Amino acid sequence: MNFPKENPRFPDSINNAHENPFVDFLLMAAGLLTLIVFMSFAIGWSASWLGPLIPYDWEPNISLGQHDTLSDDNLKIQDYLTELTERLSSDTETDYPVKVHWLPEIPDANAFATSGGHIHVTRGLLDSVSSENGLAMVLAHEYAHIEMRHPAMLMLKQLGHTILYMALGLGDSGAGSLAQNTGFVSLMSFSREMERAADNRALELLEKEYGHTNGASELFKSLLDKEMPSGIALERLQGWWQSHPATLERIENIEHKKKDGRFDQNLRPLPAWLSVALDTTKS
Repeated sequence: MNFPKENPRFPDSINNAHENPFVDFLLMAAGLLTLIVFMSFAIGWSASWLGPLIPYDWEPNISLGQHDTLSDDNLKIQDYLTELTERLSSDTETDYPVKVHWLPEIPDANAFATSGGHIHVTRGLLDSVSSENGLAMVLAHEYAHIEMRHPAMLMLKQLGHTILYMALGLGDSGAGSLAQNTGFVSLMSFSREMERAADNRALELLEKEYGHTNGASELFKSLLDKEMPSGIALERLQGWWQSHPATLERIENIEHKKKDGRFDQNLRPLPAWLSVALDTTKS
């Protein structure tokens, strides 16, 4: 019997479908990415279904308000914001209780809703609107988030993504960074849909309160004036990477939904004392 003088050399492709191992790596990476994308959207769909089923009282209270440290003038402003929000949310089917927090130290124009029925309004926002209608649009928008249980949905979605990354054992690896970025894009898309729904609901609340929706785009036009140096095309593109739709898109949506024959309705001015109080409380 003749034995080979050395062990036979097997072809490199015997356990490999491709001659280049880099191709196999790309196929595995594509499979992982596909799995992450599918699971991300599945988590988003589940969160949108389960979120409204969570009892409202179960939402954790998350707020940035410092009621005890506000001056008398700041408390008056906060009470006015609360009263306006309650007017807008009255007679709704849900009428969830909310607490409005005035943030006089923040110069950026912003308002946001957090879990537990909290609405936060910054000084910069009041400096960016010139009518009660414009302010009411923002407050109605934030109340709409609460009414549609968006904070609960977002918490469930973020929890689901965290569990997904842990289950895949991605951690801080390069693959983990890829997974987190993929989930981030999905989360941003989900949030944009929430923002569009909240805008539409806010317009309904304004129509009920004032009989028209004039002034609803006031804040967004003010913001657009600051964003326009980047160009309209870039401003639209940035909307894909922001939690909120592009500012120009929101203005166009609001203007499109105006009721025929209601363009000549007068706006309700902000209270005269509010301007004085804002000047008094500036640090």
